[in-house]
Amino acid sequence: MKTIYTNGTIITMDENQGNVLVEENGRIISVGEYDDLYQEDMLVIDLKGHTLMPSFIDAHSHLSGYAMGLLQVALDDCQTIEDIQKCILEYIKANKIKANQFINCKGYNQENLKEKRHITKQELDAVSSTIPICIQHYTGHCGVMNTPALQALNINEKTISPVGGKINYMSGFLEENAYTSYVQKIPMKSLDELKEAYTKAQEKYASYGITTIQDGMIVDELKDIYQMLVDTDDFFLDVVGYLGFDAVQFKEVFKDYKKQYHHHFKIGGYKMFLDGSPQNKTAWTIDPYVDGTYGYPTLNDEQIKNNLQQAIKEDMQVLAHCNGDQAIEHYINQYSQVCSQDIRPVIIHAQMMRESQMQRIKELKMIPSFFLAHVYYFGDIHLRQLGKERAQTISPLHSALKYHLPFTMHQDAPVIEPNMLETIQIAVNRQTINGETLGKEECIEPIEALKALTVHAAYQYHEEKDKGSLSVGKKADMIILSDNPLKVDKKHIKDIEIIKTIKDGKVVYEKNG
Repeated sequence: MKTIYTNGTIITMDENQGNVLVEENGRIISVGEYDDLYQEDMLVIDLKGHTLMPSFIDAHSHLSGYAMGLLQVALDDCQTIEDIQKCILEYIKANKIKANQFINCKGYNQENLKEKRHITKQELDAVSSTIPICIQHYTGHCGVMNTPALQALNINEKTISPVGGKINYMSGFLEENAYTSYVQKIPMKSLDELKEAYTKAQEKYASYGITTIQDGMIVDELKDIYQMLVDTDDFFLDVVGYLGFDAVQFKEVFKDYKKQYHHHFKIGGYKMFLDGSPQNKTAWTIDPYVDGTYGYPTLNDEQIKNNLQQAIKEDMQVLAHCNGDQAIEHYINQYSQVCSQDIRPVIIHAQMMRESQMQRIKELKMIPSFFLAHVYYFGDIHLRQLGKERAQTISPLHSALKYHLPFTMHQDAPVIEPNMLETIQIAVNRQTINGETLGKEECIEPIEALKALTVHAAYQYHEEKDKGSLSVGKKADMIILSDNPLKVDKKHIKDIEIIKTIKDGKVVYEKNG
């Protein structure tokens, strides 16, 4: 049956305009005027003055991390180290956690604590000396473990820190490669628990108007859960996975999913990390932080080149986590030496990208994907650690526009919620949590922000023929908004409500429904 959407505003994100849209079998078949397109046998959807536009496309996040975060202890609201201890103790009692049963915690941010420092191994040991406890920093780039957790993962005072990471056994603090490599060895929850968590995670993404999700770092340990999810058709949103270069088993099992969807899942390419985060001063920079440090790389040039050559040989896209301008510089340099076809390599986060790098990025057809919400959530930290002048250029969107770069934006969930409307508001206002405007000249207009989350995001995934705009022949992946983001007050864009999220013509989320 054909469905016609009418009596509202339609933002198509292309040159074709009209006051109605017609969908059939999950595809858009017409956009135009009501009198020309209406037929008596159509299902009529009254928009009631609301706005219909393409659904949002998640340019970078971690679906698995978000899903597993739903099974972790949330520490986001803790204001002291004692709060953290009490929160974990309450979880242990409520869930009757036994010795040697791992507890994972998330949302920890020492900047929000009264003590303004990381919790220590000893303070976690005071919570339990028999239950392994791992606390993940909100950035996902570091964490703290108690003694039972370190012992369970075979970390002791003689364990050597891996290249691109650091282990401080005395305090239980691990960062970058040290943290990410060991945290993957923590036993997972049961498959049934994970199955439910992935469903809830998709429901959350859909509630933010997202119909295409990224799982931005897939490891072999996820093989069994993904096998179950596709076997039971649990994905109702499109999921694009990016493999770690050592995820050999996963790649073999899902070889038929390379660059093509089956059961709403496909492998989009590879992912690698080239540095850390500016909040932790581990992002690799050309100029020093205020304290004189520069961060550090997590891969050397030979490793970067070898990874890129492998991806090009397999005709696979590469996402490279690059926050610092020095990391971006090395990525550009190594890719320029080996590029031979359009794999559309992505610069993930691109926080400190310099305008002097943008022309080369354009020539190489690289795509910056900005973690724009850094401006709001972490902008005040950047002001302290980078200095006022450098902090103004974090996430330089307007500069990227001058070079006609098809950039995207993302939230890096589970670091923050995948709230696209909030990201749009931050992009057009660039205010920090403390209300300071950070880089006013880098503000962009709402239409450019919408492009980053729709048409450009579809292009990033090589899916521009299927998604990103309400064009005839494309998928009916759409959202109905309470207000028009191009017309409302720029300071209230995040207050717009998602009324419905529609995937392939079917409603997958409905407010209060």
